[in-house]
Amino acid sequence: MDARVRAGIDLCGTTLRYAEVEHYEAAPSSGWAAEGGGGFPRADPRGRNASGRHRLLRLGSCDFDFDVTHMLWGARAEQQHVDTLGRALADVYENASAETLRVVVHPPQACSFFAPMPAQASTAAERRAHFEREARLLMHNGGPTDDGNGHDGSGNDGASDEELHVSVEDLPPDGADASSRVRAHVSHVLAVSGGAHARFQHVMDALPLPDFRWMVSMKGAARAAVLLEQQRRERARSSSSKQPAPVRASAASTAEERAAQDPADAASPFRLAVGCYPGHLELALARHGRFHFALHAPRAAPSDSAYFAAALLERLGEGRPASAVERVFTYGPDANASLDDDFTALTRLTGTAPEPLDFRPIVGLDPGHLAEDFDPGPYVPCVGAAL
Repeated sequence: MDARVRAGIDLCGTTLRYAEVEHYEAAPSSGWAAEGGGGFPRADPRGRNASGRHRLLRLGSCDFDFDVTHMLWGARAEQQHVDTLGRALADVYENASAETLRVVVHPPQACSFFAPMPAQASTAAERRAHFEREARLLMHNGGPTDDGNGHDGSGNDGASDEELHVSVEDLPPDGADASSRVRAHVSHVLAVSGGAHARFQHVMDALPLPDFRWMVSMKGAARAAVLLEQQRRERARSSSSKQPAPVRASAASTAEERAAQDPADAASPFRLAVGCYPGHLELALARHGRFHFALHAPRAAPSDSAYFAAALLERLGEGRPASAVERVFTYGPDANASLDDDFTALTRLTGTAPEPLDFRPIVGLDPGHLAEDFDPGPYVPCVGAAL
């Protein structure tokens, strides 16, 4: 049976969160094992989740006595702290079978933006050079990573001469917007400071994993939202097939079925994931089963989510109504405490109440194996990176 394994980590303040997920090309046989280290369940090699596609191998967190985020992304770092992170990750992923490690990058820590593909650049190298110039301009002028004081979370502080590590993902044209300049040919660009990249390369020297990649947090959240919705649809279809009489579909589910049959359907709904963190919000849109667009809101609180959700849809152009958002999910350390109060305006805007982005059904994780107060929200980015 073909399977591959990915690992994902997320550094937030003094906490490291980590995950490892196995991806099956075909569903394995049933079965579950007891819990693994750190009080988190570890699936048996015979186990499977409800969809038969993903199985959680590792999940947990480590706390440090220093700010691990600043250590990686700050202008300078103490070598002993870099070594400490390396030893911790080496212990976490001892005997891991992951083929690659995806390291989550939150918007304040690096430069993340969407841009049209340059018409004058015909090769991948030319496109990368073009986007690197754009990233330097944004970082120098206090763009997506600016904290309002001319400093960015990557430690560049406006310096335009430092080496950047730039990754470019060419997004598929959205069928519904094929004639739009906004979505016809768009790339997502992630630029990480050379200092942070070099530090993590040093960390990797201690790990048994062969390679690592940076991934923006919103992409991982969008991936988790897509897979959760796919699993829900599969369960609904399985349940309805056992019903003696057909059930009339709602307008939303009808739009979803049209989207599944025709990815270019303009009625295809969006999924919105709102990440709530101290000092910023991050909003990600998923559509047609993939990461679609994102926005970072510095110094914003959950109560500001409606304003920035409207701004996100406005940036897509063509008068996207808020009603195009069919599902709203929340994640991050500050998400659940705000569900009842701070998302009232967002509920009115979209017509749907936000719900926690609970990844546990995707990876076949039984909530009964965890403490009652376990909050999946802070783990969404690292699990999404591993999915």
